[in-house]
Amino acid sequence: MECRVAGTRVRFHPLMLLLPLLAAALGLKTELSVTLISLMLHEAAHLIAARVCGVRVEELRLMPFGGAALIGNVYALSPGRLFIVAAAGPLANLILILLSGALAQWGAASPAAALELTRVNLMLMLFNLLPALPLDGGRMLYALTAERLGRDRAVVVGLWMGRAVALGLVALLMRGLVVERRFNLSLAACAVFLLASAPEERRALSELKASSPLNALRDRARPIDMKLCAVAEDCGLMSALRHAAPDAATLYAVYRDDALKGFTDERRLLEAALSNRDGTVAEAL
Repeated sequence: MECRVAGTRVRFHPLMLLLPLLAAALGLKTELSVTLISLMLHEAAHLIAARVCGVRVEELRLMPFGGAALIGNVYALSPGRLFIVAAAGPLANLILILLSGALAQWGAASPAAALELTRVNLMLMLFNLLPALPLDGGRMLYALTAERLGRDRAVVVGLWMGRAVALGLVALLMRGLVVERRFNLSLAACAVFLLASAPEERRALSELKASSPLNALRDRARPIDMKLCAVAEDCGLMSALRHAAPDAATLYAVYRDDALKGFTDERRLLEAALSNRDGTVAEAL
């Protein structure tokens, strides 16, 4: 089931239709309502932040255990914009936590409803702030470390953190089975989600590396940002292309020892790499 909101496709997982029936059977109507509202506002905050930053959100997916705002290749965003978009969701949960207390104080919500609103949003905020990809905290960690570590290593760190969090969730799940004789479906779903997301994150980064130099072949109808990169003339073409900026044109200053030999750009590096993948930057001068 899907619809469109402000040009963005909103897709609901089929299991979402079963949740109201399940909640009614278990007497959890209030808990379900609070959870769904919190999830939708969390994802709506991502959508609003993306629009403010000039990022187009292609699809918004709502699932029984969470949601996801699909904005194409997230690694094509500048670190600053990615950080803002990722932080918007947990910030919305924090605002709802503060609002729940205010509603209870004003008598607009019962203490039980306010407590449930606080509990759900606190869990959503803390879980999403974990520094593990593809959670919001993992995106924020990547944005803060991409420049220092490089995109590849920053993604690897985030994925290893994701594995560590998944193992921690599995440990909690096993403890619940052994000690309390209870299977926690939420813990299992979150662990599977974190582990299954790793290939998708690697694929997105690989696609960005391939598309970044190709974007330089398009005509530029308006001024764009430019990145200057210093490189030795004996540097490999593929190695130099890995440093191309995803959201800006890259100009390469080519040096021999300490002397500047000239300038080249992504287009010429790519053309040279297509002819000789193992060639050096000197071939693009």
